[in-house]
Amino acid sequence: MTAVLFLHGMADARQADDRVDTLRVLAIGNSFSEDAVEQYLYELAKESGVELIIGNAYRGGQGLESHWREVSGGNSTFGYRKIVGGTKTDTKDQALRTIIADEPWDVITLQQVSQDSGRPETYEPYLSYLIGYVRALATNPSVKLGFHQTWAYAPDSTHGGFAHYGKDQATMYAAIVDAVERAVKRHAVLSFVVPSGTAIQNARTSSLGNNLTRDGYHLDFGIGRYIAACTWLEAVTGKTAVGRAFRPQGVSAGAATIAQQSAHQAVVTPNAVTSMAK
Repeated sequence: MTAVLFLHGMADARQADDRVDTLRVLAIGNSFSEDAVEQYLYELAKESGVELIIGNAYRGGQGLESHWREVSGGNSTFGYRKIVGGTKTDTKDQALRTIIADEPWDVITLQQVSQDSGRPETYEPYLSYLIGYVRALATNPSVKLGFHQTWAYAPDSTHGGFAHYGKDQATMYAAIVDAVERAVKRHAVLSFVVPSGTAIQNARTSSLGNNLTRDGYHLDFGIGRYIAACTWLEAVTGKTAVGRAFRPQGVSAGAATIAQQSAHQAVVTPNAVTSMAK
């Protein structure tokens, strides 16, 4: 599936006399959405002329089944990380319904926990339940729902879930692409994919190699998270990160260019690796 840059039209419609309105983006996830949206995305969007309010409904190490269990039980177990004006707050012990109701979100994304992201049998019926729940509670009638495609582990990762894929990165990546593609085909309401997994895999073909994680599965605090942020920028706003000046401290100009191109090519071709080798 080709990623849908649906917000191009929305952004154009919201701008008048070069004034920038606010785009509200909520991720429902875990530490992988933390890696992707809580750092650098706001700054990249700001440089691109888009003001973001970013929310992350966070439960560390949890996925679709676990989220649904907590939601259906009426439990207040989500952390609510919110970025407004570039400042992040973290409110603990929140119900998902409270987070959804907090803003008229323009974009809401779902994702699977990393070890199960390439296992389609783990998605249902929980993804269906969560989609129905989100749609019923979203206060913006034009909200767009999407899915965050997470990344495969480093080859030397010690994460126990790596065994599902024979401890092979290429196998895990292919399984994630397949599972996400199946989910999106099953649910037409999922109108776009944020292909972070493909962006990371693209970058791994470059001089950066596999040095993109801090522990074999969570992204490196600098370049890894920057790649994910570049991917989110283009997938949800239609604005490419290519050529943007902002980059995290410690990330060289050359590495930033690779990150930007890796993200852009992932949005163009979300289900296959594009080589960044020179």
